[in-house]
Amino acid sequence: MNRWKRLAPPHSDPWRPWLAWRGSLTWRIRAREPDFRVRIVRQGPRIPNDDECRQLGQPAHRVAFVREVLLLAKGEPVVLAHSSAAWRDLAGPWRGLRGLGTRPLAEALFTDPRVRRDPLEFVRLDRRHPLWRQAAALTGRDLPVLRARRSRFLKRGRPLLVTEVFLPALVRLG
Repeated sequence: MNRWKRLAPPHSDPWRPWLAWRGSLTWRIRAREPDFRVRIVRQGPRIPNDDECRQLGQPAHRVAFVREVLLLAKGEPVVLAHSSAAWRDLAGPWRGLRGLGTRPLAEALFTDPRVRRDPLEFVRLDRRHPLWRQAAALTGRDLPVLRARRSRFLKRGRPLLVTEVFLPALVRLG
C-alpha cells in the first residue's frame, strides 16, 4: 500500500512548490486563480480510510466525520480535499465542521490561533488507494499516480486530519 513519509520531495520535483507549501493551499490557489469554488462531494459519518484511524487516535472501523470537497479553479478540479475527525469531536473542538457548507476549511484552520498544525506527510497515490479511486471517479479520467500531502491539525489536543490530493490540472496554475 502507499506509505506516507515526512521527507519532502526533492527540489527538482515539479510538484514540490505545492506539496511543501506550509500555508493554506486554498489561499495559494486563489492567488493564482480568482475564479475559485469549493464543491462538496460528500460529508457526514463514514468509516475513515485504513491509513487514517491511527492519526485520529481511534480504533479501525469506527465511524468518523468525513468531508470531501473538490477545489475548483475556473470550474476545473485541481484538488480533492479529504478531512476526517473523530465523531465525538463534533460536539467539542471541531463542532464547526458540519456547518462549513461550501466555505473552505482553510478559513477555520488558518484563522484560529488555537489550531496547531503537525508536520506535513507526503505520498504518491495509485489505484490501490481509495482516494486515488475517488479522484478518478470524480474526474471521469484514468489518472496517473497522484501526489498528495496530509497533516493533522490539533485543537484542544483533538486531531483533524486533512489530506489534499493534487489533480493534474493544478500544475497549470504554476
